[in-house]
Amino acid sequence: MEELEEYRSGKKSLELSCYIAGAGAFGVFLRWLQLQLAFTELGLPEPSIFHGLLFLFALAGAGLFLYFIHRYDTQRLYLPDDFSSAFSCAGKLYLAISILAGLLFCAGAVLLFMQTGTDRNSSDYQLLAVLAGLAGISFPLWLGSANREKAPNIWFQCATAFFPMLFFAAWVVICYKLNTINSVIWSYALELVTAAAAMFAFFRLGGYVFGRPKWKHTLFSCMLAAMLCIMSLADERYLGLQVIFLAAAVSFLLCVWIIVKNFRKGEEPPKRKENTGGFESL
Repeated sequence: MEELEEYRSGKKSLELSCYIAGAGAFGVFLRWLQLQLAFTELGLPEPSIFHGLLFLFALAGAGLFLYFIHRYDTQRLYLPDDFSSAFSCAGKLYLAISILAGLLFCAGAVLLFMQTGTDRNSSDYQLLAVLAGLAGISFPLWLGSANREKAPNIWFQCATAFFPMLFFAAWVVICYKLNTINSVIWSYALELVTAAAAMFAFFRLGGYVFGRPKWKHTLFSCMLAAMLCIMSLADERYLGLQVIFLAAAVSFLLCVWIIVKNFRKGEEPPKRKENTGGFESL
């Protein structure tokens, strides 16, 4: 049980979060090099090794995260299916970080709303701003509900888990819409992939309240989304969107920290069949 105590103390989870943040920071450096050396002054891509390096780095990061999950699995560690057991995070530090993430979402939403008033696509950006604000309010409420002694209302949990998903789903659609005539795929591909990864990560986190908990899928998607959100900060875009990416990265790193801290050791209990109301099993 000494090994499990290292996880419960938060040492292992903090170490993993540092690995993810470090990978994201190195990804920022690679993306910056790509933007500086692999594009012309007109913003057109040139043949360059940095295009392949960035892609290979993202694959290597995903492979590293899969290795961590495999190692946890071989150590017979698992996360309980119950939402409260899986995401309980009693302590002022966890509360402060979750509130910080929510405030960053809301600050990014306000900045985006203010910055895009004269943009020809202002209606799209302002829709994102409204949804980002709802996501910022929802995330700390959703995570904090795992610490309630009395079981929280299931509809409240579902609603607070849904809004971050909805925001990033809208971002994917709007990003694609705004770039339909952009022939330089590398100029927006990272943002599009990152928004999709964040949407899927919140989708998997929502599985714990919609009755489809899968800890391996959830942990992997949170790690990958956190790394990509940090990498995407190398791009130039509205400051509000940058702050929102930072907020998402903080949210995912916190979820990774909590998931690993709440690991149990032994044989994973069999899955219970529940009525999910149409929530997809992935």
